[in-house]
Parts: sequence; C-alpha cells; structure tokens
Amino acid sequence: MTKTRNNIRFDLSDYLIHFFRDVDLNSSSFIHLPEYCGFNNNHHSSIIDAKYLLRLSIRHYKLFASWSYRNGIRTIYGYDPAVCFTDMPISAYLQSGTERLSKSEKIGLYALALPKANMFSVGARPVIYALDGSSTITYQHGNGDERIIDDKLLPLVEQYRYVTYSPGVIDWTHEREWRWPYRCDVTEYLSEIKSDGIVGDIEVLPCFDLQDVQLRECGVIVQFDADVTEIIHDILTLIDRDVAHKKTFKFIISVEKLNSFESILHPHELADHINRNLIILDDFFNIPSDVVKAYTREINGYIDGLYSNKDYFTDTYGSEFGNAWVWIHDNQNEVTRALIQDGLVSVNNEGKYLLKIDLQWSSWPLRKKEELAKYVSKWLRNRFNLESCYFSVMGATDFNHIPYYNDDLDINHPYYNNTLQIDW
Repeated sequence: MTKTRNNIRFDLSDYLIHFFRDVDLNSSSFIHLPEYCGFNNNHHSSIIDAKYLLRLSIRHYKLFASWSYRNGIRTIYGYDPAVCFTDMPISAYLQSGTERLSKSEKIGLYALALPKANMFSVGARPVIYALDGSSTITYQHGNGDERIIDDKLLPLVEQYRYVTYSPGVIDWTHEREWRWPYRCDVTEYLSEIKSDGIVGDIEVLPCFDLQDVQLRECGVIVQFDADVTEIIHDILTLIDRDVAHKKTFKFIISVEKLNSFESILHPHELADHINRNLIILDDFFNIPSDVVKAYTREINGYIDGLYSNKDYFTDTYGSEFGNAWVWIHDNQNEVTRALIQDGLVSVNNEGKYLLKIDLQWSSWPLRKKEELAKYVSKWLRNRFNLESCYFSVMGATDFNHIPYYNDDLDINHPYYNNTLQIDW
C-alpha cells in the first residue's frame, strides 16, 4: 500500500478487523446459526465459541451479515443486515480484546484482518456516530423488527451505518467501527426464521462472499499457538479447492505468543512481527518435479498391479453402482502435496483430499471399488506412514454426491471444526 505523508502512525491501521466472539444461542444476544453448516462443522452445544465461528467463516470463505441483536433488539438500523469491522490497529484490538474478555464483555481474540483498501472498494464504510442536531433519534418499525429512521434525517440506504451516540451515556466510538451492507434479497432467510425459528442451511445466510474481492496479504488472529495448525489446514484446503489464492493469507498472529501488545504498537514493529509469523505456503506448492514423479510412479504402479491382480478380490459383491477414492487425511504431507501437484488428488466441497484410482468408468460394483480403495489406503499407511481410508458415493461418480461412505476419522482431526462445549 502506498503511504501518504501523514498516515504512518501508531494509531492508524491498514486493516479492518472482523472479530468473532463466543455466543450463547439461547441468550438475548443470539445469532441465527443454521442447523447445517457442512458435515465437518459440528456445533454440539448452544454455546458457540469464537474459534468455531472463525473456522466456519474461513472454510466457507464468507463473512456472515446480521442485524447484531442485543437484548433481542436489532442494533443495525434500516433493512439491510451488515458485516461489522473495527479499524483499530491490531495492537490496540488485542489489548482491548484481552482486557474486555477479562470482564466477560462481548468480544473475542479470534479475527480476520483484511486490507482496508480492498474492503472499501467493495462497499465497506465507517459508521456514523450520531447526526446533526439532537444526540437522540426517533425511529419506527418496519414490517418486522426493523428499526427505520426518518429518511429526512438519514437516507434509508445509509441507515446501516448509524450508531447511537450520547456523551456520558452511550459511547461506542472506541470501537472505530466500519460496516459492509448486504443488499441482496433476504426474503427466504427471514421466512425460515419466522416459520422455524432457525435457518436450515448455511447457504441461506446473508453474507459477504470473499471471492467477490481480490484479497491479498490478509491476516488471521488466534488466541493460542495450538490454533495455528488448524487454521493452516483450513487455508490450504481453500487454496487446493481453487477458492482462495496462494497469496490471499499472509500471516497468523497468536496472542499467546506475543510478549506484549506494546511490542507491535508502531507500524514498523507490527511489520516485523508479521514477517516473523508469515504463513510460508510456497513449500507446499513447489515440490521438485523429480520427487513428484517418483511418488506418482510408485503409487500408480501399485494401483495398476492391484487392479490387474484378481487374487486380491475373492469375495462376492453386490450390484450397487457408484465410485470410490482414497481419502488422504493429512493435507500437509509431502506425498499429498506431490499428488496434488500432479493432479492425482482433488479436494471435494467438504475438504476431503481424494486420490483418484481410475475407477470412474469401471464396470465393477461399488463394493469392489471400495475394496480396492481400502487396499491402497493400507499400503499408503505402511509405505509412507500416510493415514487415509476409503471414500465412496452411491449412485454417482461425482465425489460431491450424497450419500457417501467412509471409515471414521478421529473427531479431533483438523478436518473437523467442533465447538469446545458439548451438551450431551
């Protein structure tokens, strides 16, 4: 970003921060979290933790818009839900977040840091704290629970930006808030809420699709060092699915790893810290060609030999139609990366890394294809210490089809995104 003469200051930031907080779905400050967020995103409790929501957002590559209910009342005026940000410098956000969390206030230390210039280009704007004249405004309700300000005071299209300000009484100016409005139709979403009290599928939620902007050098903020591995897993999956670019995410900051917030106060200090916490992804995508060829030659050779050796298949199989693959569990292993680079592994919509074993056009019944996949999986484990299992779909050859089948995977594997609390 080009710096002008006066904007290299410790109190300014190049980023907008979208943070996630713990949410109680049964409280008056609820969110409308869908029942279904993908089979590998499992909220087992009405207490939804901030890390779960961060990973949910990264995996779907979306920021979800809302009217930010507090005490059961919308805090965002107008008809449009919005995505909220703060333009506090990262050091200030971390210090404020830590202090406010200690007081059980509504904030979290899990966040995305997005370049402010990118977000401005797609419509994010700073909020308006109060209007000319009185510090209080009157509003009327729309057809539902909307809060609509008289458009003579503030045009309807700008009302999502309004934040109440009353000196000494109500003051949110410390949040330095920005918002992005969702302008599309919310009829289906509101209809589901009204009829069922919950949304069935995450695809119905109003959201900002991060694919709509060419983001580069974004950051992720997590509370603990142990979170970093899971975030890298999710980012790699986005890239391998061709959803995000290799340069979209630049750094991960672990709050636990910081010596002090003051150590990243000034812009050059923050830049130094970011450079020490870069997400080095190049090694995952630049496996030497001779290494790639060696892996693929050996693996294809084993599969070809197995395919032609009838002694491996002595059971009687049913007549179900479908297809099978080998689901590789570790998306950072060198073997996995080599197979991706050579086009032998693809990633389905749920983030499963699937090794092609040339069965799509085979006349074999599904159970026989599954048997072959299991043999290959066992061999990969013994030969490369690479954990995997079979994966199959019935009635189709598309790996995004349902129903699908696979062996169980440890629920604590990074493939799964689970809430910290479990109600049962």
